[in-house]
Amino acid sequence: MKRFTVIAAILLLPFGLLAQSQRLVLLEHFTQASCGPCAGANPTIHNMLVANPEKITSINYHTSWPGVDPMYNHNKDDNNSRTSYYNVNGVPNSVIDGNFFNGYPTWNMTQVNQRYAVPSPADLKVFQRLSPNNDTIYVTMLIEPTQELTGQAIAMMAVIEKHIHFNTPPGSNGEKDFYNVMKKLLPSKSGLSLPTPLNPGDYVIIESAWALANVYNIDQLSVVAFIQNPLNKEVYQACNLTEGDFVAIYDNDVELLSLPGASDHYCMETLSPVVKIRNNGNNPLTSLTLKYQVNDGETYTYEWTGNLGTLGIANIQLPAFEYELANENTFKVWASSVNGSADEYTKNDMIEHEFASALQSQRKVTVKVRTDNKPEETTWEIRNDAGQVVASGGPYTQANKVINTDVTLEADGCYEFFVYDSGNNGICCTNGAGFVRLISGDETLVLGTDFGSMLTTQFDVLSVGTSLIPSKGGFNIYPNPATDQVFIEYTPERDSDVSISIVNQLGQVVFSSRETAASNVMQKTKVDTGNWPAGIYMILIDNGSTQTSHKLNISR
Repeated sequence: MKRFTVIAAILLLPFGLLAQSQRLVLLEHFTQASCGPCAGANPTIHNMLVANPEKITSINYHTSWPGVDPMYNHNKDDNNSRTSYYNVNGVPNSVIDGNFFNGYPTWNMTQVNQRYAVPSPADLKVFQRLSPNNDTIYVTMLIEPTQELTGQAIAMMAVIEKHIHFNTPPGSNGEKDFYNVMKKLLPSKSGLSLPTPLNPGDYVIIESAWALANVYNIDQLSVVAFIQNPLNKEVYQACNLTEGDFVAIYDNDVELLSLPGASDHYCMETLSPVVKIRNNGNNPLTSLTLKYQVNDGETYTYEWTGNLGTLGIANIQLPAFEYELANENTFKVWASSVNGSADEYTKNDMIEHEFASALQSQRKVTVKVRTDNKPEETTWEIRNDAGQVVASGGPYTQANKVINTDVTLEADGCYEFFVYDSGNNGICCTNGAGFVRLISGDETLVLGTDFGSMLTTQFDVLSVGTSLIPSKGGFNIYPNPATDQVFIEYTPERDSDVSISIVNQLGQVVFSSRETAASNVMQKTKVDTGNWPAGIYMILIDNGSTQTSHKLNISR
């Protein structure tokens, strides 16, 4: 199913001869407190950076070898991620603009000047602020293309500590002073895929936060941000921390961010969606007119009033409405006016969410939970079509444990399954590898890992028959969005050779298989997606006479 946030990932193509932006060259330097050659190279590099702040900036990553280094230990995951990404196997090692230079630091300002002379396709700004208690840093990045961006690109923000001084060397190479030390990569170590295409006049705002950990001096905190092609690794632009407060591009501008709690499957013909919005304008957002509909049905209008400052966020509960459920459906909601006038930037005013009729289930279902490192955050419940809770589970007490709960539902009808995470980060990722799965017979009704604060789906219990209605085109995929793997299930109506292919948005085939499948026998194919860039992919299945497709979202 197509999800409600539109984040595409495609290869950045050459840019037309339009406006140009001055490049700031990015040095990603790999070092270590117990590396002898690093002690000799690092002061020379630091002096070049200090002498040329308008041309080059840096992020320093610390490796696990050759010896002791507390700055590596403070964030092993992010340091390891960039080390692996650039295939760094020795220190010191310099990477300039991703693929311009990668190796032992023999570079000098002549090479930096060569790269500095290459125009960039975008202007970047990045802002930071600390929480009142100085325990969390909030980071905002603003991307403004000055040439057309039509390809795969990620944005990343690195929280750095500009200067760390030790009274005694923390490692064995004698160094006491370390600069631009990476503390945290935001929004994640994989970055965030940019929505493309982007043209001059467009913009992207990215917000993230980090609860401070292992910071020596908060007064030395800063941010370096950049955009990069994740495939060929070229960095297209970088920026240092921008002075002052964030200033929006437009005065009256709202962005529809997401539909929290929306499901891929429904059997109830009443919807009451929640819309998450952000005020991207300089003026306070005091009124907003939203319009929404399912398929080609009636268009409804909701008038919201409030007082949101710049970058303020609100969840708007739309009134419940009835609609006619089809096998395949599209819900869309859009802003028709902002503060009583037209929105000054309309490209982020609409969200569309595709969903299918609910999967069929037996009365007996199983809730399978593999807890993460914070099991106390996870709970779930099943409600009937009257909204009554008929089964529930959690919070749990044992980490990294599989718990199966069998539930026998007393009546046929439409049911809704909810999973809640009080930590607002799903059952995965920073808290370990967990999941929750709702199972009917041998079929999975829903599987969730990285779902934020809530995961929900509806399913239809029928006493007659035990087969599931696939989500679309005769096959079912889960989880979607996926991270490290995805499962494809299908049941052919006749004996046939079935080919499955997955293509990215360049049309490149990233996975293919061909199998001989027996009629009415459910087939399951597992696809490893851990090394795929985040973005939207298309799954195609062909049985020789018909071809169907399904969108797959890979998230990081």
